[in-house]
Formats: sequence, structure tokens, C-alpha cells
Amino acid sequence: MAADFSEAELDFLRSQRIARLATVSPAGWPHVVPVMYELRDGGFEFDADGVKLRNLEQEPRAALVVDGMGPKRGIAVQGRTRVIGPERVRLEPERRFSWGF
Repeated sequence: MAADFSEAELDFLRSQRIARLATVSPAGWPHVVPVMYELRDGGFEFDADGVKLRNLEQEPRAALVVDGMGPKRGIAVQGRTRVIGPERVRLEPERRFSWGF
């Protein structure tokens, strides 16, 4: 994985469950929605259906932000997604940006 997380970042990511996922529609419009995620082997897994899933099937690049509902500490990742099960997606981080660590 290209975006290795520090121990402090991993602890933070494990303590949270809600992230904001950004996808792009086939027409080029951004779409941002909250998702409940699980951190597994350095990647993010979450349910995706409807618009999220359609967007990710057309364009697998996505961004995800976990900020603990506050501006002082957070992590943003960019990467590529893949469908891993029925309406289940995995985001493999390629880049990460963090603040407050």
C-alpha cells in the first residue's frame, strides 16, 4: 500500500466509524456522502449502493475523509476502489493527507 499510516493515525482511524466518501458521476459532478467504514489491512471497506456504486463502477478513483467531527484532527485519502462483494467496496489508499497528528 502506498499510503502507510502511523500508529497514531491507525489508532484514530480505528476509533472512528463514519467517513465522507467523494465520488464523481459519469457527467463529472462530485458526489459526497457519509459512509460507515471498516479499516482492514490498510484499506477502507464500506457498503455502496445506488449512486455511490454506479459512480465507482464508472470511475474507481475516490476520496475519503475521516475527521472525528472536528477540525483539529483528521485524515484524507485518495485511491482506487474495487467491488469486493454484493454492494461492498474497498478503497486502497494511494495518497494520504493528515492534520493534527
